[in-house]
Amino acid sequence: MADAKATTREQRGLRIVLGLAAAVLVVLAWRLPVWEARLTAPQYPQGLSLTASATGVTGDIDEVNELNHYVGMQAFETSDAPEMALWTPTIVLALIAVALAVALPRHLVGRLAKIALWAIPIGALLDVQYRLYQYGHGVQHDAPIRLDPFTPLVVGPTKVLNFTTWAYPGLAIWCLFGAAFLVTFAPGLVRRVRDRWQHRPVYVSDDEFEALERAGRV
Repeated sequence: MADAKATTREQRGLRIVLGLAAAVLVVLAWRLPVWEARLTAPQYPQGLSLTASATGVTGDIDEVNELNHYVGMQAFETSDAPEMALWTPTIVLALIAVALAVALPRHLVGRLAKIALWAIPIGALLDVQYRLYQYGHGVQHDAPIRLDPFTPLVVGPTKVLNFTTWAYPGLAIWCLFGAAFLVTFAPGLVRRVRDRWQHRPVYVSDDEFEALERAGRV
């Protein structure tokens, strides 16, 4: 009975420690980039970069918008994505989900909280993909350079004319995935590693074995 209570306290302590680490990752995600992209072309050997975060789109925004003008694409404007204003409430929701997942790990509410933690970064990437689809399919046909509608990828390479764009999730997304992993899988993983370590075989030399035999311990 005492051993069971000690194990329960140990598991609770482990969940709390991992939950605190997850909360730190969620807070870090608040101001980190959500999505990043790098454009390369022969005329831009150093490349052009874009970074999307809760505060808007930054980077070589003027150069990219000038290129967008020539091919009939919209300029990147923060006002085109009003959902960016929801990032702070989303982070608060993620912190609440971490707390529920730690406090109620086997309850339905705790399980739903874990699902919500995974859904937040996935939903953020899906939202960026939707906005990229809008940009790629909103081209104007009277632009100086005629461009067929296309879908830029939120992750991976997209080639348009002589430009290649590599897009990838920002650090905020990785932090949120990390937080979801810590409260969902890390507790069980840590317990399995600890149990295997405690029950690992111990190898001794012949002299040590003989000493143990004489002491009556084997």
